[in-house]
Amino acid sequence: MSDCDKSKEELIQELALLRRKVVKLRITKLAFDAQRQLLKTFATTMQTASGTLMIRVLLQQIVDIVRKLTKAEACSMFLLDTNGIVSESILARGATMRGQKQRLIGEVLDKGLAGWVYRNRQMGLIDDTMKDERWFTLPNQPYTARSAISIPIIKAKQVLAIITLTHGKPGYFSRELVHLMEMIAEPISLVLDHAQLYNEWHLQSSQTEPQTKELFSKIAEESSSDGELSLFGMYILFGEGNFLYVSPRLAEIFGYTFGELISLESVIELVTTDNRKIVYNQINECITGRSKNLCCRFIGERKDSSLINVEVYGIRTKLYGKFVIIGSLRLV
Repeated sequence: MSDCDKSKEELIQELALLRRKVVKLRITKLAFDAQRQLLKTFATTMQTASGTLMIRVLLQQIVDIVRKLTKAEACSMFLLDTNGIVSESILARGATMRGQKQRLIGEVLDKGLAGWVYRNRQMGLIDDTMKDERWFTLPNQPYTARSAISIPIIKAKQVLAIITLTHGKPGYFSRELVHLMEMIAEPISLVLDHAQLYNEWHLQSSQTEPQTKELFSKIAEESSSDGELSLFGMYILFGEGNFLYVSPRLAEIFGYTFGELISLESVIELVTTDNRKIVYNQINECITGRSKNLCCRFIGERKDSSLINVEVYGIRTKLYGKFVIIGSLRLV
């Protein structure tokens, strides 16, 4: 059927469908760009700061990215430990004295939207704060909030963080903005989980057995060499073969950036199809404790699809309550 044969109603329906597709594509692009910026921010922050400072800088960068993405007028972010206690925070009102800050956070988690989000493990959307009992107006609040959205950043069943955005206009957060925030919650979770593990790595690096400590030293040395080439590429794996850390040399070997590698679902994506099963089994045996060491050779696939022969060695150890593999990779 040609366009000339279609009824007015059919053409209107098709136009509406096309508009929805355009909106969906625009949101997907925004989410993709935000994810790329988050990973780039994490990589830069990790190389310039450590410990509490790194976490604080990272939280501020996340808040800035989310505010710019949604054009919200104010944003706060709470980082939570495994017991649900706020360990770090960025308040929408800006710098606040420590005692007052703790009191404000306690009130928000007890009476406010962020507390509701934490208890229910789901996003909270308020079209008008004057008509929703979940909203708690803080004393001397320096900004006007008529609409709000609060997003839990979840890893497995743990709430890692809560981000709350507000705007002075009622009904500001549209369905598209809600969907956008749902899409970027996962990469934020990835970045925060990596940052906490990376911090724990630094804290524990001086308390490990000699063989593991030697690998820590090599990683730290290469991380501070501004990408200077070395014989080995260093890495840290956790979970289902996810990268926690890759050195500049390893990234160069496979032709990826740091951000691209740590966002891979698994290191197995760097292995040719014929080699994947055996490599996966050896990684799984090591990280589950059936084998103390990882040692194997395989054919790897670079970003440009060219093939390389590599040898991998690793040791199982524990970081932040999780077992990881720390090791090296070299061309053979």
